[in-house]
Amino acid sequence: MSNRVPAYRQAQIEIKKFIEDRKLRFGDSLPPEGVLAQELGISRPSLREAMKSLESLGVVESRHGEGIYVKAFSFDSIIENLPYAFVADGRSIRDLLQVRAAIELGSVPAVLQQIPPEDVQALRELANAMLKKAKAGEEYEEEDRQFHATMYRCLGNTFLSKLTDMFWRVFHRMDQTGEPPTRKMLEASARDHAGIVKMIEAKDLQGLMSAYEKHFNTLLGRLGAAPQGKAA
Repeated sequence: MSNRVPAYRQAQIEIKKFIEDRKLRFGDSLPPEGVLAQELGISRPSLREAMKSLESLGVVESRHGEGIYVKAFSFDSIIENLPYAFVADGRSIRDLLQVRAAIELGSVPAVLQQIPPEDVQALRELANAMLKKAKAGEEYEEEDRQFHATMYRCLGNTFLSKLTDMFWRVFHRMDQTGEPPTRKMLEASARDHAGIVKMIEAKDLQGLMSAYEKHFNTLLGRLGAAPQGKAA
């Protein structure tokens, strides 16, 4: 079997190397197709095919009538291209939740030190809204997503914010493949969020860690995994 790299794959490598070597950033344009093909020493058909693949991966974007530009980093392509086998695998969703718990719990001490009063108030309002919806038997995905985003924005770490949001989105996408949560499940999760806010308001680090672990154990229990003290 030949190990020869297909022309379009080699073109992808060369294009990404070109972006790195030229230190191109988000919003910077690439040279016109003919110029770039000549500079990289590849055919225009291979270049076009490679560009289409890189666009689907979120590396570049085509702007009609303008050209090709470097695209801002996003996890969207990763989420959209999750293999169905991974989405449907119950073991995988538990593993993913445990990784998410480890990342979020690891940032909790810094959050408690830096979170401003206005964000604490926002968390309280979101937790109350979640509990209100839960009691009515309604789901509250957007409030849940905003809650976790609000928790970590005080750290000013864009990559962490994107990473935690990616894990939230992947988990909820995967969780939708199973049975919808019952009112009891919704209320338990909403009360977990309220407990997290309570510990933040009290500036109780140990209590906050415990409340966060309880929340992830609630989610693990919902997936049919017996809680084991710590979610991470």
